[in-house]
Amino acid sequence: MAAMRSVLAFAGGLATLVLLVGAQDLESYDHAFFSLDRGTATEPVRAMGQPVYTLAFGLGVRLPLHGSLGASPAAALAPLLPAPLTYWLLLAVAVAAASLVVRQALEPTCGRLCTWLALPLLFCSVPIVNYTVFSDWPETAVTYCALVAGVFAPHAFLALRESPSPLSRRLGGPFVAGAVWGLMGAAHPGYWPLLAGTVVVSAALVLWRSEHPLGWRLAAAGGLGVVALLAVAPQAPDILREVELARAGGGGMRRIVQGAEGSLVAANAFPFTRSGARSPFTFLALALASIVIGGRAADRRLRRLTVGSAAISLVFGLAATALSPGQSTFAPSNTWTFRDPAIGFAVLGAAGAAAAVGKRRVAAVALGIAALQGPAYAGYLVVADLLRAADRSPWTHDFRAPAARLSARGLPRERVLPGGRLALWPGAGDRMRNARNATADFADAGYLLVTTWTKQRTMQGLIEPNDLLFNQMTELPPSILCEVDAVRFLQLRYLLFPDNEACPPWSPLAGVKVDGWLSVGIAERDDRVRALRAAAATASMRREPALTARSRLLPALAPLPGTSLLITARAVVIRVDDLSVVRDQVLVLPVAYDAAWRASSGSLESVGGLVALAGVDQAVVTLEFVPDRVALARASSMTLAQILTAVGLIGLLCLRTA
Repeated sequence: MAAMRSVLAFAGGLATLVLLVGAQDLESYDHAFFSLDRGTATEPVRAMGQPVYTLAFGLGVRLPLHGSLGASPAAALAPLLPAPLTYWLLLAVAVAAASLVVRQALEPTCGRLCTWLALPLLFCSVPIVNYTVFSDWPETAVTYCALVAGVFAPHAFLALRESPSPLSRRLGGPFVAGAVWGLMGAAHPGYWPLLAGTVVVSAALVLWRSEHPLGWRLAAAGGLGVVALLAVAPQAPDILREVELARAGGGGMRRIVQGAEGSLVAANAFPFTRSGARSPFTFLALALASIVIGGRAADRRLRRLTVGSAAISLVFGLAATALSPGQSTFAPSNTWTFRDPAIGFAVLGAAGAAAAVGKRRVAAVALGIAALQGPAYAGYLVVADLLRAADRSPWTHDFRAPAARLSARGLPRERVLPGGRLALWPGAGDRMRNARNATADFADAGYLLVTTWTKQRTMQGLIEPNDLLFNQMTELPPSILCEVDAVRFLQLRYLLFPDNEACPPWSPLAGVKVDGWLSVGIAERDDRVRALRAAAATASMRREPALTARSRLLPALAPLPGTSLLITARAVVIRVDDLSVVRDQVLVLPVAYDAAWRASSGSLESVGGLVALAGVDQAVVTLEFVPDRVALARASSMTLAQILTAVGLIGLLCLRTA
């Protein structure tokens, strides 16, 4: 029980520190964190308990927008908790699960004290500071925990096979597998290539540990590979779907892959050089010291573990500074994150070296000094950040409801009624993010936010320019936002725009300013359905993105008398008084096309990237997003990961180490 309390206290304390310091910006709040069902006014379509689609963001988009944080047990409790507590629980669960895997792997080899010294090296570290303080990347922080678990898991499997406790021998392996499965299921898909490399190398290292029977080693290596594959495979079709959509849209698509952020030596020369949170700091000094000490170990078993781990760390460190994958679709999102598994292998090697030190005080002091470099560097980064931005008010400190946040930002709920479609002026979203004002607040408070950043979702077939794969916008140009017919077709109700911009369809609300610089414009309602004659819907018009300045589709649309269109966060309802009006007409709806849409009447197709409906023969037609196999596979995968994480975490907390 003492060990249980210690691990939980460590993980919870670290998450509390992160919460108190806060993040510099709000990039992933509007993407990864928004995708969690947090009990706000956003109404998603659900499958297997997971939110999979919403019309409250963009012109309709699949969830998750970015990452797979729904695979964390924290997501199951998110509707009951304020956003900062959800964030705290998300990080605490990930750190606790990875820490327990590390504990099972290290304690039999180097003892309890060494194990508890290893945990701060792994988690009070530059990557954690990078992903939680310098960048708002909770999905990457969880991925880092998954990488750490991938490094240590096969060694935990071996250690548990030698446990004197029959219960640990029988259940220890499945509990470790559950924790690893859950962490990898919650990892960001952009880092799957890095996870795959870590798993392969970790399996190879455990196969090299000849002190264990070959069958045990094969089971440990194979078990890790199978768990990793099963955790991510059901989610892969969702990512591949977006890649295929981008290719089908035609035109060149670029992929942003961030390369090295400095040299390996300079990044590891702290405190003599100053790099940054994204530098490839890999515990280079610790890895080199481990090779020297471990190479002289009398125990050949420790020699293999120590030298092998430290050497792998050096290889990953070189990859972080030298690898250049170009713009490959399946490259890691950031190649400098090869430093993350390098840190894990460096600490594993150092643990082996510590076990081999014996009474050699000089060697022990060298290891200690080299090890302290990491937490010292992480602490320096946090202090420097706090001194530079002492006036910030991060969202992790804000426990207010979304409506209260918007009210404080200047949007009066009694004058700007929720439920209507709201658009932002081009560039307003970026300025909000840099000022730490979440654009997702509008959707969270019940508005249908049309113009936003739809990360990891492809909008090229609907809006141009959108040439960055997995990093696209649904922003609309002024030529559309300020054109009466386009505004009425899109059913835009509110527009937030700067005072110096003239936009004829919009009447500014007197005395209302959002964030101190945006006026709120209101447009007249016109809920008639827009359509074009079937004969006029040419093949080229169907392929061209509809929402561009040069669109041929928008001018061709005409309102149909006696019709109405209602858009909610989950469905679309069309009413037709006289069915003869819609005969030989293609009804074009202001909703992004998705193959999972289903209509109660007529046939659906894509016209300019929008949902189009032909052959309507009923007076009332309902369109709903019905989760397809792709959505169901990802949702079921994340729900299973939630369960396995909880089981693995509780099980490992109750088990003694070997």
